[in-house]
Amino acid sequence: MKTQTTQLTLLIIIVAALLVSLGCAVGNLRVDTVTVGELNKETQTVEAGDAEQVRVYIKMGTGELKVNHGAEALMRANFTYNVADWKPQVDYTVADGNGRLNIRQPSSEQISVRSDIRYTWDLKFNEEIPLDMRIECGAGSGEIKLGQLNVTRVDAKFSAGDFDIDLGDNQSLEHLELDMGAGDITVDLTGDWQQNVEVYIQGGIGKTILRLPKDIGVRVIVNKAIGKINTRGLTRDGDVYVNAAYGVSPVTVEINIQSGIGETLLEVAE
Repeated sequence: MKTQTTQLTLLIIIVAALLVSLGCAVGNLRVDTVTVGELNKETQTVEAGDAEQVRVYIKMGTGELKVNHGAEALMRANFTYNVADWKPQVDYTVADGNGRLNIRQPSSEQISVRSDIRYTWDLKFNEEIPLDMRIECGAGSGEIKLGQLNVTRVDAKFSAGDFDIDLGDNQSLEHLELDMGAGDITVDLTGDWQQNVEVYIQGGIGKTILRLPKDIGVRVIVNKAIGKINTRGLTRDGDVYVNAAYGVSPVTVEINIQSGIGETLLEVAE
């Protein structure tokens, strides 16, 4: 067991070094030991108050992140954890109609190699209130469903792990920015977009899958490093890929990709 733990620790350190060499931000992540205790389950509800729009900041060091719709209040959160020092912190303020909601893990720079850690956030948000969302995750996994939310902007940074971001059927998004480290990510951009959407993706080590709309114009510009680009349902002109609806539909999804090490798959929905 000691040998396996040492190997995993070395792997995380090597991955972090590779990310830095690629120019991918990993913050101040550090491998650490923690004390595992009893399993805690907590629910917190945040009311919107007088906020007309809310900026949400989610910062998790390691664990499983779930984001979805379904809250009558601004947010309803279910937290499960067995590291007492990682008790999630929730802060909310409102000024001049602008709300700011922070959900963070204390010592969020820590990454532990212990297999018995339980750390899960299940966050549900209100569907009507306009949201500007910033997400930072160190190492772990995530299922981030934003299709039914009134999210206008998403800025996400994932250092290591596997993540699914579902924006299908979202009609309010204007700007999406993703920064990937090591791991696999799937982004669903299908849907009936009502305005132009700007997307910026910084690839890392792993596989990136982008699911694209068929009836909304799509233009993808790829700045390739040493990764591999595969496409389905797009035509290519140099480093630019477009679907059949590009230049025809009144709305365009404009995507800029800085490809890293790994594979990028661009596929138009059937």
